[in-house]
Amino acid sequence: MPGNNADIGRALAADIDPRYKGYECWGATGRLYNCHGDSIGPNRPTMNHAVWWDGDLLRELLDGTKLEKWNYTTNSMNRLLTLYLPELGSGESNNTTKANPCLTADILGDWREEIILRSADNLFLNIYTTIDTTNYRFYTLMHDPQYRLAIAWQNGAYNQPPHPGFYPGEG
Repeated sequence: MPGNNADIGRALAADIDPRYKGYECWGATGRLYNCHGDSIGPNRPTMNHAVWWDGDLLRELLDGTKLEKWNYTTNSMNRLLTLYLPELGSGESNNTTKANPCLTADILGDWREEIILRSADNLFLNIYTTIDTTNYRFYTLMHDPQYRLAIAWQNGAYNQPPHPGFYPGEG
């Protein structure tokens, strides 16, 4: 990892690689690291938001309106979908350079997270949810106090991905 005096800017931690137990982490500079700080790849994914979406226990990555999955075998991103509603136009993220959603949260209660974006004209909130099936069962993430607090701070403070108080990742 960069030295103690290095400013790595924005960063993210999420379980995106099942070969390593725990969360992987990366920042605006540097490489991809495991939870022990060991470099595990020459490339790093985008670092905006992490979302449980497709039914496995690895998190997907949201950057603006692009939902992608980290391909740990090729050290590259695979596009899953671009969030778009034809009748309302593109979903829009906030804070131009950060491209944050309005909210990501398990609001429908199956542990996967919904993505809420505003319409370009700011007249609508667009809620995107997965249709992928899953074999994993957890109580709703909103029942977890740490996760629920993380949803509150997305709305009242700094908009960053929520994390529960337990580890729902691979392994």
